[in-house]
Amino acid sequence: MRINGHEVVDRHNRPSVNQRVALRAFFMNDGVFQDPYAISGVTIFNIAADTSPSTLLGVPMTGLISSGVSSNVLMHFGNGNVNTTSTEYAETNYAATTASKGIYKLGTGQYVVVLDGTIDLSGTYNFWGAGGGTQIANTASAAANYLDVWTVKLVAASNYKSMIQDFTLHDDTFMILSEPLLLKSTSKLINKKIKLNSQIDLKISNEVTLENKGLDRSIINIFKDSAITGAALKIEKHNEEHGLPARVTVLDFDETESDVDVTSDNTLVFNWDTSELVSDPPDDLGSRTGHYSVQARFTLLNQFIYTDLFNFIIY
Repeated sequence: MRINGHEVVDRHNRPSVNQRVALRAFFMNDGVFQDPYAISGVTIFNIAADTSPSTLLGVPMTGLISSGVSSNVLMHFGNGNVNTTSTEYAETNYAATTASKGIYKLGTGQYVVVLDGTIDLSGTYNFWGAGGGTQIANTASAAANYLDVWTVKLVAASNYKSMIQDFTLHDDTFMILSEPLLLKSTSKLINKKIKLNSQIDLKISNEVTLENKGLDRSIINIFKDSAITGAALKIEKHNEEHGLPARVTVLDFDETESDVDVTSDNTLVFNWDTSELVSDPPDDLGSRTGHYSVQARFTLLNQFIYTDLFNFIIY
């Protein structure tokens, strides 16, 4: 995936210690995405050092990180203004530099911090009730299991609470092979019919297989996790009306590249608002309903792959 044009690796895609790792959080309320009122910060811990909520949050639990684990903080992300309406949360502020130690909003209810192992990253953590702040250099630099703790205020009248997620950094992403890898991908469109004006996740599943017979099973398993990068989609309308082009491009690859997610099982996901076909259609689109196609483009190791055209109906 990309954040403000910079390539990052999602937490579920076998990130290594020397990559830019995107730690995303999706906030939902009653089944819909919703922005929390404020995010005080995101704090990184090693699971081996902080194995239970009672250790991390203290006893009795207050919903906030205990001062007793202050020496175990490996990195902290935060913005000067904790209110999520602040411009500090804009995705365009992310620059993949040592200054990129903030929290960024990717969409309604979707926020991210980037644990960048390629630079000397550090953040300032203010322990609750201690005042001031402590500068903490990123030391989440070993292959291990980690926690990312999001301290949030869900609504203005509520108290802060800590919400805990986990991720793993790997060191087995480097390997030596005695023969070229023979990777093959098989793609399939999940959506076949879409109702006009709906906003849906357009999904293309990809099964990646390794055709080398003599390679170790552990290497094969690595490519079952997300091996696809740089994914983008092209959507076209197929016209049957006289006087209109046979195909009209609705969205081109360069328009979708920054918005296509790759899941841990190599499924491509693009959130598409089809109401834009009504409110802001391309020239010569003709009827908004009818026959469409989508094609995916992505990188698989040293291969640059274009999938088949997959047909679907908007009705």
